[in-house]
Amino acid sequence: MYRYAVIYNPHSGHNNGESVGQKIEQALIKNQHKVELMPTEGPKDATRLARKAARTGFDVVVAVGGDGTINEVVSGLATLDQPPYLGIVPAGTVNNLARMLQIPLDIDQAIEDLQQVHLRPLDVGQVNDDYLISTMTLGILADAALNVTQSEKQKWGPLAFLSKGIHALAEHQHYPLTIETPDRHWQKDTQFLLVTLTNSVGGFTNFNPEAQPDDGYFHVFVAPKMSLARSVMFLPYFLTGNFKKIPGMTYFKANEISITVDNQQSAQTRIDGDPSAKSPLKMRLLEHKLQVITPNPDL
Repeated sequence: MYRYAVIYNPHSGHNNGESVGQKIEQALIKNQHKVELMPTEGPKDATRLARKAARTGFDVVVAVGGDGTINEVVSGLATLDQPPYLGIVPAGTVNNLARMLQIPLDIDQAIEDLQQVHLRPLDVGQVNDDYLISTMTLGILADAALNVTQSEKQKWGPLAFLSKGIHALAEHQHYPLTIETPDRHWQKDTQFLLVTLTNSVGGFTNFNPEAQPDDGYFHVFVAPKMSLARSVMFLPYFLTGNFKKIPGMTYFKANEISITVDNQQSAQTRIDGDPSAKSPLKMRLLEHKLQVITPNPDL
């Protein structure tokens, strides 16, 4: 018997977080587990609730929602020396981390798998005082995502982000960046920078087949300047998992990164879909920081 704290955003995905939370509660109680439902009431509330659950001695903290909700839960657990296990029931619109971990998007199956408690290690990125579970963008990808409404995400899913990103490329905004790692110095103008911990970006799961959520690295892509026409031509690279092969694309792996925008402008980033830290950025990889429940222990 396990003690589960179920943290859910009532407004995730198609505003069905409340019903999903209740469904999880019923299934866990039926199998003799102890459960406490913890609905969030506002931004960053899931972080507070995750810390509370850990202090209270729960064995598993379940994040119900999309990547933003999972990020908030992880932000509450990543500061702890011995955090509870992390469970995920995907109820968002993109669900990058769940896709990577092969957690079913079918709610009933995800709840069933949650009770098997097959564990695998999960890397967590730290970006200044924030945390990263899936992706961070800087530049036009981050700017474009600001224009994606919740209704567009619910209606179009990953295609909403892809469409906005392609059109943003036509604006030719660029950012002069300096990137430092333990063995690399990179300085150049770019239209966008993408850092990922998984092979799922914007819901496209073939994005970077090399990336694994427990491989100990940030996977970094720095794009060349691209016109709208050129970006459309490179779309097949994105969809088939060959993003790093785009001519002019810089790709590397690192577990520590420093990023500075060189023209004094304060470029906004988005971490796991939400606005987050501004440059300069100090990033470090917290290898195997959490244990996450997955359907298959051999993944």
